[in-house]
Order: sequence, then C-alpha cells, then structure tokens
Amino acid sequence: MCGIAGTFQIDLAQPATGDRIEAALTCMAHRGPDDSGTYAKGRAVLGQRRLSIIDTSAAGHQPFEDNGGRYTIAFNGEVFNFQELRARLESEGHNFRSQTDTEVVLRLFTLKGPAFLHDLNGFFALAIHDAENDSLFLARDRFGVKPLLWSRTDGRLLFASELRALIALGARTELDPVSLEHYLTFFYVPAPHTALSGCQKLLPGHSITADHSGYKVEKWYDLPAAAERTPSVPDNKKRLFELLDDAVASRLVADVPVGAFLSGGVDSSIVSALAALHHKGLHTFSIGFADDPFFDETRYAEEVARHIGSEHSTFKLTREELAANYTRLLDATDEPFADSSALPSFILCERTRKQVSVAVSGDGADEVFGGYQKHQAELRWRSPGAAEKAVRALAPLWRVLPRSRNGTLENRFRQLDRFAKLAATSAQERFLELAAFTEPATAHRLLLHPGSTDEMRRREADLTAALGKAQGMNAVLLADVAFTLPNDMLHKVDLTSMAHALEVRTPFLDLRVVEFAFSLPAEAKMQRGSGKHILRETFGHLLPPTVMTRSKKGFEVPLRDLLRGPLSSVITALVNKETTEAAGISWPAANALVGQLRSVDPGSSQATLHALLVYLSWWKRHIG
Repeated sequence: MCGIAGTFQIDLAQPATGDRIEAALTCMAHRGPDDSGTYAKGRAVLGQRRLSIIDTSAAGHQPFEDNGGRYTIAFNGEVFNFQELRARLESEGHNFRSQTDTEVVLRLFTLKGPAFLHDLNGFFALAIHDAENDSLFLARDRFGVKPLLWSRTDGRLLFASELRALIALGARTELDPVSLEHYLTFFYVPAPHTALSGCQKLLPGHSITADHSGYKVEKWYDLPAAAERTPSVPDNKKRLFELLDDAVASRLVADVPVGAFLSGGVDSSIVSALAALHHKGLHTFSIGFADDPFFDETRYAEEVARHIGSEHSTFKLTREELAANYTRLLDATDEPFADSSALPSFILCERTRKQVSVAVSGDGADEVFGGYQKHQAELRWRSPGAAEKAVRALAPLWRVLPRSRNGTLENRFRQLDRFAKLAATSAQERFLELAAFTEPATAHRLLLHPGSTDEMRRREADLTAALGKAQGMNAVLLADVAFTLPNDMLHKVDLTSMAHALEVRTPFLDLRVVEFAFSLPAEAKMQRGSGKHILRETFGHLLPPTVMTRSKKGFEVPLRDLLRGPLSSVITALVNKETTEAAGISWPAANALVGQLRSVDPGSSQATLHALLVYLSWWKRHIG
C-alpha cells in the first residue's frame, strides 16, 4: 500500500516540471512512511511513497525497473494471487530478484501488455513507463478500492493518489460548481469528477494510455459481462463459503502484523470469524462512544470476539476525544468528503495502527449482497403490501412529525417520511434521492453561483446508468457497486486508513466473490425482511445467533451534540461572511443553517453543516 504520482510530457514544447515530483510525494508521506523513490526518463517522471507490506527489504524499492530496464512501474496496492502467478511464471523459466507482488505485476505487463490486468485479483493503482516507446500506462482496480486521479495540464498528463499531490504537480485549482453542488447533496464528489474542474478521478476498471500523440481512456473491466461468464454451481452456499474463506485467507498474507476490524455487525463478524480460523491469536478492533450509548455497539463486537477467540481491543471515545480529532480529520481530508462515520474510522485506524500494519474489514458486503435498509425499501416499493400502502397514505403526517437521525423515534419518522415520498418516483430518482444526505434544493440554495442544470442532469444520468445493465434488484446492487461503493465507502476507508499508513483489505470485494454474487439472481442473496440472506445462511454457524438476527444500524456519530457543544468554535472560525462568500457559498443560507442547528427543531441540519465545515476547511487549505 503506497502513494504514487507522476507526469508525462505529451507536448515537448511546453516547459518540463518534473522537479515538482518531490513536493507531490511529500504531500503523501503519510501513505508510505517506509521509503520514497523517483524515476525520470524520456517524457515520464514517476514517484512513489512506500508502505512496506510484502518483502519489506530494499529489494522492493520503487519505482521498480524490470531486468532489461525498458519498463518501470510505480505501484499502489496488493495482488492477492501473486504467489500463484509467480509460481506459474517460474515454471515457464522466469526468475525474480525480489519477493514482491510488484515485480510479478510488472513481469506480466512485459509479457501480455494491458491484458495482464485480467490476471490480477486484488486492488491497485499503477503507472508503467515503457522507455523504448516512451509511453505511459495507468490503470485502476475493478471496484475502485485504490484511488487514482489525473489531469491534463499545460501539455502534460499528471497523475497521483491524492488531489493535493495533483495540485503540487501543477494541476489548476478552479472550482467546479456542479461538483460542489453534488458534494453538498451526496457528501462526496461523484467520480469521474473532482472538486476542481481540471482534475478527474480515473473510474474503477479503467485505464489510460499516453504517448507523444496524446492519451486515451478505456474501460478494461465490465462486471455484468464477467458475471455472465461465471459458471453456475449445484450448491451456492457451499461455493460462497469456499470463495470467501479463501479470500480472507489470502488477505492475511503479509510480512507485518495483521488484524481485523470488528464492529459486531454481520459483515465484519463473518470476516473476523473466518480470519480466526486461519490466524491464531487474531487481533480484532472496535470503536464505540462512551457518552452516547444510543450510538454505541461495542458490546456486540465483544460478544463476537469471545465467540471466535480473538484478542480484542475496544476503543471507547468520549465527546471530547471526538471533538479533539475533528480538526485533525479536516486537515487529513484531501477532497471534500463529509460522511460523518469517517471521524470514528479515522480514530480507529490510528489506534489499530499501533498494533498492526494491516487490517481486514467487511466493507463491500452491503453493496454486493443487499444489506442496506434502502434495499429492503426498494423491495417494498416494487411489491407494496397493505403496510406500504398505508405508509404512503399517511404521507402528510410524517411531514409534520420530528425527523432526524438522533433518536429511535425521530429516525423512524424520517424513514417513513422518505418511504412515502419516494414511493411514486422512478428507480433512477429513488436511487439518487437515497444516495443524498441533503435535499437538492437545500444544497442549491447554499451556492452563490450554481453550475449548469443541464450538466447536473447529464452527470446524474451517468451515475444511474448501471440501473439499466442488470435485472431486478441486481440492477440496484450493481449501481451501488459502481457509484456508492467507490465514492463513499471505499473513499472513506482509503482516507482514514492511509492517513495513518494502515492497509485495509476487503475480502468481500475479492474478484471471485463479487462475480459469483452477481451471477446469482437477487432473490438468492436477499429476501424481504432479510438483507444479505445468503450470508446469514452460509456463515451463521460461525457466529452467535444475536449477530445474525439483529438489524443493521450503521456507524452513526452524535454530530448534533458535538456541533452544538465542543465544536461550536469550529463553526465560528469557518462559517463567516468573508470565508463563505470567497468559497462560493451563500452567507445568508450558511448562516440560516447554523441558526437551524441551534434551534429547538434542528432536523437534519447537523449533517449539512458538517459537510459545509469540511468544504470550507478544505477550501481554505488548498484554494483560498
């Protein structure tokens, strides 16, 4: 796990700026504290910050050149089948000078060209320079676990693992108003766009080839097509157990200490239980809230830890500790991102890193196997019964009752109100509404200079395109894998883990597991009233019954009380007329949002205000 950056000079008439690579790498020192290296030849400059996980010796130094010196790679990620691939190559007469997966990846490229990507089972972002042809090849993994951003600036192709490094390489910093409005709506900037108009995220499963004539972006992986090629088996549960068990086992291979995140939910409990079968003395880690029992679920994690026999560490956070780490998270945020669960995740990763360098997690299971409450709601929208029809008929009532995420009853009213409102909309409209944390009209009012409505709609059509590429509920799950997963969940994991040089591995996103899951009809994975049904049926015998029967809650944070209390000074420092207007935010709308938070009926204002604070802090640090 590392950070990579570099440039490729397409137009030699433009001045070279390869000297900026060191500044870009310095920006990402947290991603790779163990080593740093640069390479410059022809039109290319490559750089890498290394977090040593496999072969921690100097033999794994990057950028890594092949034996002939023609090809050089800067690699970020892990390939979990690299030992199998290496054994195959050695049987064909190939020799290696390191024990790294990086060398195997580069050798495959020299033999097969871009087609080698289909051999890799893992997550990655990579850059390979061909000195003979003076060309550059960039690629990102299938599901977007690792980030890769790029920009065409002044005749150069720039790339980096983080936006701040791209800026250090010379990318322009002009704000994209459509991206800003989408950020305030979804709490992240949907790929391929970024907060800056001249910078883009390379989409999952895509590559870029650049040479003297320009560059070309191509899609190299298609999940629906791969799922269609996946053979059926007589026993789905047996096959799923075999695949996920092997996915977990392969992700425990490392030359450094390995542990597991254990929240007590279905997904992390399954991964931890499987890991405990392969790793004696497994360390597991969970985090909770000492002052807010409504949000605390550590007792479930501790019950699972006792059941599987892991060495468990529970970190209980006070509101003061949450507040103290809030500004640290803002400083670590590379692009506006306001999923509030990033705060406890940030602290969990820091404390976990003191004991292990790698942690396995349950991320990806909800998107692949249908575990969100919105998936259950979608089933009910598509086949409404008497209860669903009654909820829709009572829509006027839900609109006048108190609705928020801060209490059991208020959260239930919020859910009923949303269900009734979305019952009459299309699948595309529902998908976008359910991805939103702020009502689009509220986000629009916050902008001084909104972007093009036509461009907004065009981008939203792209975001929901996956809904037309599969049947039934599998279409919704596919859209979540393509949109929600990389933009929200995986972005959060990368942000909060790499801030502390912790590698997080996601067995549920193993290539074989995902393709097998999408080869199944949706009803084989999830049922009405039982999300991720196949996971509960397949792995339930490994865990206490309470884990498999309790409903999903999510990683909620007591934002309202934090912003009203210990974080009120952050609001004062950032939400003022001068800063908001300079950053393109309407001062009256921002001030009204603060007023709503401090009123007797704050609604869900705390979430939108948190998003605004994240944006203003980022703007002051990188733009203003």
